[in-house]
Amino acid sequence: MKPPSLEDHGLDESYFARGDHIKAMEVIEDSILEQGKGNVLGLLDFQQGAIFRAQARRTDNSDIKFTFLLGSLECFWESEGFSSFSALSLFELGQHLGSSLYYKKSVKKAKEYLSVLAKLSELGPKELKSQKDVERILRDAESRIIGGKTLVASPIERSEPKAKESKKNPDLKLRSFWRGLDDEFKRNFLKVSTAKFISFVEAMYGKEGRDAFDQLLTFARENRNWRVCICRSCSKKFSSPEECKNHLGQEHAAEFKPSSTKDMAQTVSKVWARKISVGGWEPVDVAAAVEMIKNRLQDVKAFAYENGWSKDWPLAADEERSKLLKKIQLLLVSFWEHKILSCSIRDWIMQFPVKHLAQFEVSEHTLTTECRLVETPQSICFLECHELSQILKFLRAIKGERDDGTDLVCKAVDSFWDGTRVKEKIDFDTQFSFLLLDKRLLKCKITRFDNEGTINVFDPNDYYANAQVHGDDILSWLADYSSRDESFRFPKPIRTHNIDIWVAVLRAVQFTCRNLGTKYEKKLQILSYDAALNNAKNLCIHEDERRRNIPEDQWTLYASLLGDKCEEHIRRDAGNSLTTKLSLCAVRDVLEGASQPTFDFADLVECLNLINGHKHISDDIVLKSIDLLKSVVTNKVPLVDSKILLVENSRINLLNDLARLSVFDYRSYILPPVKLYLQVNMDAKAKLAAALPELLSEKKQEKEKKSGSKKRKHKSKKRTSASTSSHLDQDVEQAEEDSMELEDTKGETNNQEEATKGDSNFLISLDMQSMPKEDLESVHGKAATRYNSALDMILKSLCNIKVLQEDLVNNQKPFSDNQVPCALRDFFSAFVSEKIKEEELYGHLLSNLLASLEELHSLSSDAAEVLVAILEFCHCWKSPESESLVTRLFTLEGYERMCCRKCRRKPNYPEQSSYGIVMAADSIRDLKCAFGNIKFEDILKVGRMKDGMICDVKTGGCGEINFVHHTISRCPPIFTIVLEWEKNGTEKEISETTNALDWEIDISRLYEGLEPNTNYRLVSMIGCVEEGEYISMAYEKNRWVSLRREAPAEEVVGNWKSVVRICGERKVRPEVLFYETVQLPNK
Repeated sequence: MKPPSLEDHGLDESYFARGDHIKAMEVIEDSILEQGKGNVLGLLDFQQGAIFRAQARRTDNSDIKFTFLLGSLECFWESEGFSSFSALSLFELGQHLGSSLYYKKSVKKAKEYLSVLAKLSELGPKELKSQKDVERILRDAESRIIGGKTLVASPIERSEPKAKESKKNPDLKLRSFWRGLDDEFKRNFLKVSTAKFISFVEAMYGKEGRDAFDQLLTFARENRNWRVCICRSCSKKFSSPEECKNHLGQEHAAEFKPSSTKDMAQTVSKVWARKISVGGWEPVDVAAAVEMIKNRLQDVKAFAYENGWSKDWPLAADEERSKLLKKIQLLLVSFWEHKILSCSIRDWIMQFPVKHLAQFEVSEHTLTTECRLVETPQSICFLECHELSQILKFLRAIKGERDDGTDLVCKAVDSFWDGTRVKEKIDFDTQFSFLLLDKRLLKCKITRFDNEGTINVFDPNDYYANAQVHGDDILSWLADYSSRDESFRFPKPIRTHNIDIWVAVLRAVQFTCRNLGTKYEKKLQILSYDAALNNAKNLCIHEDERRRNIPEDQWTLYASLLGDKCEEHIRRDAGNSLTTKLSLCAVRDVLEGASQPTFDFADLVECLNLINGHKHISDDIVLKSIDLLKSVVTNKVPLVDSKILLVENSRINLLNDLARLSVFDYRSYILPPVKLYLQVNMDAKAKLAAALPELLSEKKQEKEKKSGSKKRKHKSKKRTSASTSSHLDQDVEQAEEDSMELEDTKGETNNQEEATKGDSNFLISLDMQSMPKEDLESVHGKAATRYNSALDMILKSLCNIKVLQEDLVNNQKPFSDNQVPCALRDFFSAFVSEKIKEEELYGHLLSNLLASLEELHSLSSDAAEVLVAILEFCHCWKSPESESLVTRLFTLEGYERMCCRKCRRKPNYPEQSSYGIVMAADSIRDLKCAFGNIKFEDILKVGRMKDGMICDVKTGGCGEINFVHHTISRCPPIFTIVLEWEKNGTEKEISETTNALDWEIDISRLYEGLEPNTNYRLVSMIGCVEEGEYISMAYEKNRWVSLRREAPAEEVVGNWKSVVRICGERKVRPEVLFYETVQLPNK
């Protein structure tokens, strides 16, 4: 069916056409607020539900996907025309949970939609397609419901977690500059002038930025707190989550209350719950207890009770009763913990002691008033085994949990909420003319979150007077934006922050309230039905009283009286009231001898005819039927109350999630532009400090110019040699001279010299920057003529492995080891300093490294062979205290184990080392096609199982071929997989092979000796386009990029599906895969 159009309601549909779902959400919420939900129900609810479904498709996070689907239900629910969308969302929710709860609702909505189509005289092509789709949903949902307890959640592809933006390392010169500053300057650096910052914000963001900061400043001054709760629906602000929840309940239908408070399901009091928990629950000797009640009532009244239990009652040594009582206690305690122990459950149980003791002629008045037994669960201990078994059976029928997925919503909210939490305190001076950043930033990294957000007022001089200054962690803090939400940045309106997920959770709360309404309607029907049975029983009692005074031939059968009463109800209100309808249903069930109550209001005339046709039923049958239905209905009330409390718990949990999601911390809003402002100031001061020596005297400038000219000429001659080590030495020497001049100027010799020496290993790019143009062209010429594509792309892939860079930073001794080849040392130095990103320098280093490798190996164009050559070459990168870099990061050490299935021999094989796994690409493709939904690590495992081991006859074996067990003793941080291709491969073969690969693998599936979930993630991949030409694909900043020689810049590929598509379309054969450990593997 065609969805309604916004044009008919005067709203702008361009937001939806542009895909600006945030603006569209604002338009919808504003329109609902202005016009009322009922006036725009069909249009705006559908559009909002469509947005939620679109957001569910976009996200890879299964918890967020579930939340958006749940929110869409409320949008589609009211209109029968949207039942197909409801059925689809419900079915997908059922797939997520593997629970029949949503499948049953999906069946109901699917049938509702098909009934709508059945009323149409003719179906168009779209309606026919919708009919076919909904019929399929109906069949699938019904088949899964039939499975009952065997239902399991459908396997959902594990989502790639949203990678945090990699922390940008501050420039080394900036670190050196910071270290050379005095403590007073560093303390003043954290004082941010609001006037200057406003000017900066206005220059960066215009009037919108200034207005946003003015609003922030006003809020901070008035509330002295950075945190606020914002209703995204109407933009109202609240100081606490409780105020926000009250507002949502009163104004946005986030709570449900039945029409009559006496019908509300309520949990038992804490006092009664404590009585359940602490009691001994030992069986009472009933005969002795009854004797005491009858003959020593005054003594019984004097019994001492502690938490509802008395030790004065005589106990019985009955093991069976004791076991039953303990089981009942455990269930009741569990219900209390799950907040579903209702008063109706308690009252239902407490009727048993009253009935049981009545058999011993102990009145209810005595139990309630004299003995106070009804006030304590100890009265249950008076019951016999058959009564306790009946109670236990009833309690076991109550569901303790509702599998509705609200825990997934909580996880989804956590992922958004965590992104807005802030660690740093921000305060002001008394005039609010300075932002005072957290003084702890000067000393160390701040680890704990500040969830209070309180704003204090200080004198800036006093606040920073005793602030300890240590290290340069503040520079990393300035450069780090990893904890911020890129989709929401200053100065966007704060109402738009997480508005899509916020409204989705609100709709989920409202949908839960709708479910509550349905449950209360069911309870009202049961209570009204019970009242009808009571009325029928009273009518029979009145007839008995009448019969005492008249002859038997004037008696009227109970069935006839009940029929006449039903006709009277019909005449009074034409059968329109719920009371009349349920009275007719109750009487019909009584006269037909039904075992369960029915609530069929379809045809009251037919119901009345059935009643009139059973007026001859005997009085005994009527009374037995009334009593049977009465007991069934009495049991249903506590059951429906427990279900109501389960739904209410879900509503409360969702509302709490919504309240958390409503919290907005202005610090998360303002910190990014503050950091940018500080960075700009820092860079400007650093450049000024670098230029300061040249401004001291014109004479000194002239002298330095002449000296510098000679040095440049001298350097240009040396750069024609193959050795690069001299470049490092010259850079260190020149850096020391420059730093000494700056030291003399500022009087800080020791600090500046240490900082310069500490960074000397990372200055390789300086010579390239000052290299004459002729020499640069010479370097490029050599790189062009002596180029190896496999080497180039392998190095680019290695540069994307974070653990490799971290290892080089933490193990710097080889940088000064003369045994390490210069080409390798220079390459790693540039890699660590990130200067390797400079194109000219990279070409120079690649050429030198290629020359050094060719001195030791005859390099081919095969990527796997080149990789082995590189790793062998890098074994020299080590120090006396530790193993080589290759051994630490790349080397697998393990052994193969076999137990001959024929002769039972267990030969011992020596430990072996390797750099990873090699597997044929066609085997991967064939296994994927054969097994379908099989993980990549299982493909590798099955593929290796094919490589059997012969029980060696020469050593006394039998010659049988056996499976091999691979055990690992060293699990490196980098796991390499090589795919072998016998031929180039067609587009289909390449696509199928790439599609078989997984972004994350668990190598504990491949090797014994590892903890489960030893997970690795793919960080880079080398693919072959044609013989000798390779490209590199790397995962960075939450997306895949492609790198190749002729491309001036990296090409953004997108998600993994895009990688699979591009590999097929461009015939890129994956050959080398680099996986990086998610966490350090445990042996």
